[in-house]
Amino acid sequence: MRIRTRLTRKPLLIAILLLLGMEAWGAQSGKIAGRVRAEDGTPIVGANVVIEGTRLGAATDLDGRYFIIAVPPGNHKVQVSALGYRPEHIEGVGVASDRTTTLDVDLGVETVDLEPVTVTYRRPPVDLKETSQRISVDGAVARQMPVNRAEEMVLFQAGVAVDADGTPHIRGGRAGELGYFIDGMRIEDPLFGEQAAEVGREGLQEMQLLSGTFSAEYGEAMSGVVNILTREGQENYDWSFEYQSPRINSSPYRMADWVRNGSDAVRDTTTNQSLYSPTDLNDTQDLWLPIPGRFSLTLSGPVPMLPRTTFFLNGVSDAEESYLPFGDFWTRRLTGKVTHSTDNDKFALSFGLRSGNRQTYNHTWKYVPDQYHRHFEGETRASLTWTRTISNAFFYEVTAGSFSRHHDVKIFDDWADYVASDYSPEDFTFANYFYDQEDWSDTWRESRTRTWSGSGKFTWQANQVHQFRGGVEGQMQNIDLEDIRDLRIGSNGERLGLVDSYTQEPLEASAFLQDKIELDYLVVNAGLRLDHVNPRASGWTNPENPTSPIEDVEPSTQVSPRLGLAHPVSETMTLHFAYGHFFQFPDYVNLFLNSSDLNPDTLANRQFDAVGNPGLKPQKTVAYEVGLKGALSDVWGFTATAFYKDITDLVGTRQVRYGTAYNYAAFVNLDYASVIGFEIGLTKTLSDFWSLQTNYTYSVAKGNSSEPTTGFNDAYEGIPEARQEYYMDFDRRHVANAMLTWMSTRDRYPRLLGTALQGVTCGLIINVASGLPYTPYTGAGEQLAQRNSERMEPTVRFDLRLAKAVLFEPVGVSFYARVENIFDRRNPLRVDSRTGEPWETTLIGNAITYDQIHDPSRVDAPRQILLGVQVNY
Repeated sequence: MRIRTRLTRKPLLIAILLLLGMEAWGAQSGKIAGRVRAEDGTPIVGANVVIEGTRLGAATDLDGRYFIIAVPPGNHKVQVSALGYRPEHIEGVGVASDRTTTLDVDLGVETVDLEPVTVTYRRPPVDLKETSQRISVDGAVARQMPVNRAEEMVLFQAGVAVDADGTPHIRGGRAGELGYFIDGMRIEDPLFGEQAAEVGREGLQEMQLLSGTFSAEYGEAMSGVVNILTREGQENYDWSFEYQSPRINSSPYRMADWVRNGSDAVRDTTTNQSLYSPTDLNDTQDLWLPIPGRFSLTLSGPVPMLPRTTFFLNGVSDAEESYLPFGDFWTRRLTGKVTHSTDNDKFALSFGLRSGNRQTYNHTWKYVPDQYHRHFEGETRASLTWTRTISNAFFYEVTAGSFSRHHDVKIFDDWADYVASDYSPEDFTFANYFYDQEDWSDTWRESRTRTWSGSGKFTWQANQVHQFRGGVEGQMQNIDLEDIRDLRIGSNGERLGLVDSYTQEPLEASAFLQDKIELDYLVVNAGLRLDHVNPRASGWTNPENPTSPIEDVEPSTQVSPRLGLAHPVSETMTLHFAYGHFFQFPDYVNLFLNSSDLNPDTLANRQFDAVGNPGLKPQKTVAYEVGLKGALSDVWGFTATAFYKDITDLVGTRQVRYGTAYNYAAFVNLDYASVIGFEIGLTKTLSDFWSLQTNYTYSVAKGNSSEPTTGFNDAYEGIPEARQEYYMDFDRRHVANAMLTWMSTRDRYPRLLGTALQGVTCGLIINVASGLPYTPYTGAGEQLAQRNSERMEPTVRFDLRLAKAVLFEPVGVSFYARVENIFDRRNPLRVDSRTGEPWETTLIGNAITYDQIHDPSRVDAPRQILLGVQVNY
């Protein structure tokens, strides 16, 4: 038998696409297609191709061709049989969502004394049918890597640069331009655009990163899409338990006078002892168990007394102190899926729950962390999908879902604790820099968002060449915010201050139609989508004239064409080109911020505020890419892709002075950017116990603003408005990654050292990147240097996870160690503008200045060592 990658042959049809329909529900199934022939090359008519353990299958046509759609992602066993020919069983046929797996089979003539043949499918190192950049990470591989969450794998893919806060930027796009989908449903906080609803590595079936010109099925994302599929239960019961310790090596920063003797600036006036003391996790968190670390329990299998129904559950409790002088987190998360199948129907209930409490580090609060605010977060996700198979060429899906989130920022979760405390607002002075016992964080915010979604979509394999996909979707958002600045407690215990409070219910609708044309000599992905957003809000008719009338804003509608081509230049190499328009509506906080300021009398009493604009338009990216990909052997493959992005109508802020009474910053579509670059990747699929994925990205991201509030911040600090493009704050010119895995089992392992390498798994991640840009200080009274004209030092990081199994069946036990930043390299994240170093300055000052400049959050985390144990059955 030979397994070959190729395309079907039929005349090329160009379809004119019309639509009214869908957006935020991504593909959750794949396709197997190919040809069955005799060993002499003759097509076999009527051969049966069946996926074992399912009701999916097909019969070959007059040319010996077949296709099977609606195939769940994962590895499958495929049986191929025909009258008069020897049956064959192919194991490990990998299927990815929204992809075609080509499986060509040559059957031998049947003889009496020969048994059916069983072979193992080897997935090609690259997909030659892809018309744009798509990266897939299998859940089994992610579980061997030094990561805790599925989303962390995004950080090490081609085209991704990470900023100083750890936020990924895809091909030079701003933060928030990446769309996250879990089991087909878009997951995000519509108010602030924050990525939410985490999935642990234990619950991951497959993760895909679409970093280029993705198909018309996906919208509300300008830079990329992360598509996460969670695991389903199997026919047999399975459970596993894992415990991962917190950092076992001490942090250099969680001690008094960590820089040098007497370096802490805030000291006892009598004893001259430092007033810094490290926080304790058991004092700041109400843990279920007085043991920090990460606990994980996974259960799956058939549901009792419900035939053809399975479940998967994963629960995680993760609590740990920060390596910084203060800070901690405690997260509880439950991820699950229940599936029920009949002859023609499949029902899948996917859900997730998360609650958390964390405190991030702020250097000015180093000596009074108990009086600094915390983040209280919670999320609930649920979606029910009904998949109905009409024939072997047509199926449709109907989905209903809900995602709710709360994110509160305050010192105490309960207001009564404020009233009972000695709370008084902060009083910051640059002369002292550090807050003291008389200061409390005056930040108080409660936000609640809920998104209701409903969708319907179809997949129709019209013939061997054309596969049509289309659908419609609607979303209703409910946004509720109360944000108080300069918080004070009234005489009756009420909350006082500058209040920003609103409730909004915007509506969104979308649609798409896509035709995937697969020929021997060409693959075409042609699509069109329609997006419609109605903020259902009122605002100034002219955002730069606060006395203009307030009227209802008009809904926005945009059409996005998408086109991708893949042309094979040889049997093992393909040239691809892609083009598309991508729109993304601004985060709703940019529309509704400080809504009370729409009243001119209120605005006149403000010193300087940023005011939202309900009339903002969608932001737009026009993207192009061209690339070459190929297989160097059965296990080695490469990709090379060049890309360009023209980004317009980005949300920015502009200072408005209207008469003598009004001075504020308005949100308007005034920012722009452009990105150019190329990516190179080299991949080795798992063979001889190891696999490798490497990538290198060169990119230049320039624009007039790195984030929406840059104009507001510049005006507040007296910096002139940018009138030329500069390097974005997150621009990293060179980024290289390598992900190496080693996997051996009880039966398959090298015998070089006896049984020492039996059951050994290893995951190593290497990241090397150019330093982030910064603006150098040129001296008071001198001409300002060009923004972001200098670079920090490059960053280098090695992370490792090494595991060894000591017991196998029926109960497996393994121990592992994780080492992050193996070589303890001090990677700069922020630097002093005078020296370009994180902890060096030319200022001659007192002890406060010395302590101030030695902010440990200016550099990446030091080496951290964690230990763990895993038990499974």
